[in-house]
Amino acid sequence: MLEKIKTTNLQEGMFVICSASGMASIPPELSNKMISSKADIAAILKLNISEVLIDSEQSSPQNNFPQTTYSEEILFAREAYNNALHCVQRIYQTVEDKGQLNISEYKKDITPLLDSIDRNSSAAASITVLARADRYLYTHSLNTAILSSMLGRYMGLSRKTMEDISITAMLMNLGQLWISPKVMQKKGKLSHDEFELIKNHPLKGCQYLKEQATPETIIESVYSHHENYDGTGYPQGLSGNDIPQISRIISICDAYDAMTIERPYREALTPHSAIKHLYTMANSAFHPRYLESFIKCVGIYPVGCFVKLSDGRYGVVISNTPKAPLLPRVKIVFNSRFRAIHPEFIDLSKDSETKQGNNLEIVECIHPKTFKLELDRFLW
Repeated sequence: MLEKIKTTNLQEGMFVICSASGMASIPPELSNKMISSKADIAAILKLNISEVLIDSEQSSPQNNFPQTTYSEEILFAREAYNNALHCVQRIYQTVEDKGQLNISEYKKDITPLLDSIDRNSSAAASITVLARADRYLYTHSLNTAILSSMLGRYMGLSRKTMEDISITAMLMNLGQLWISPKVMQKKGKLSHDEFELIKNHPLKGCQYLKEQATPETIIESVYSHHENYDGTGYPQGLSGNDIPQISRIISICDAYDAMTIERPYREALTPHSAIKHLYTMANSAFHPRYLESFIKCVGIYPVGCFVKLSDGRYGVVISNTPKAPLLPRVKIVFNSRFRAIHPEFIDLSKDSETKQGNNLEIVECIHPKTFKLELDRFLW
C-alpha cells in the first residue's frame, strides 16, 4: 500500500518510493529502497522535503522486540490490557471531576500494551473480543486503540505515531460524557434532535481537550474521527485525504469494534460478519486502501472467530497472517460431534492437508451464542 508520511516520522525499515512534496525529488541512491540506517533518514531530512511516499507492503519496520508465540504472550497482553483499561477509566474520571489530563503519563501507561502488540499482536487482539457491554465506553475506546495501533504498525508508521493513535482512540468519545445516557443507550430510532446531540460529541470533546493543552495532532484527530471518505460524515464533511491520517485509521477500527460488541439495542456481529459489512463501505465511509490494509492486518477471519473446519471440527481463530487472510491459525476445541477435546493448534496456511488429502479450510463462522459458549476459556 502506498502512503504519504511526514519525513519526521521516517524510521528504519520503511521502503521509500519518492518525494511527495511537489517538485522536490529524492536522489536515486535514497529512492525506491528500504531505509537501512539513521544516516539514510538524516540524508532525507537534509533535503528539506516535508513528505515522502512509502510502500508499506515492502516496508519492514525495525524494532527491538523479539517475537513471541500466542501462548507466551497472552498473559502479558491481558495484564497490559487491564492496566490500560484502568488508565482509560482514570481519564474519564478526571474529566468528570474537572481535573487536569496528563497525556505524557497516559503514553507511559500504554507502553506495555504497545510493546505486547509489537511482540505478538494476536494476543492483544484476542482480548478485544471479550469486552463487556456494561463497560462499553471504556472497553470500546481501548479496543479501538489496540486495533488502530495494529493497523498503524502494519502500515509501517512510527512508534510515536502509534502512541498518538492510541491516545486519540482513548479520548475520542470524551464528548459523550455531556450527552444524556438515555440518548446514548436508546433502543429505538433516534429523533433528529437526538442525532444532532450525538453528532456534537467530537466538538464537545475537543473543546475540553483544548483547555487541557492537548497536542494539536490529537485534537484534530479526535474532532475528525467520524468523517467519511466520501464527505458524508461529521462534523465538517471532510473527504478523502483531507481527513487526518489518524482519523482515517481510527474510523475503521471504531466501526469494526462497535459492530462486534453487544449493545442494549442490538446483538453483536461475529468478527467475520463485521469484516464483510465493513467491506461494503469502501469508498463511502472508509478510505479504500486503509480498509484493505485493515482487512489484511486482522484477516478475513479475525482473532476471536469461532469457526467450523471442513473436517467437521470446531475451533477459535487465535492469529492471522496478512499473506494468507483466509488461512489463520486455529485452536481446535471440539471434534465433529461437538465434544470437547484436548486443544490442538493448526496453522491452516501451513497444515492445509488433512489425512485424507483434502484441503483443510474454514467453512463457517458461528456466533458463540448459537452454542451458548463463553469464548474467554478458549483464548488462553
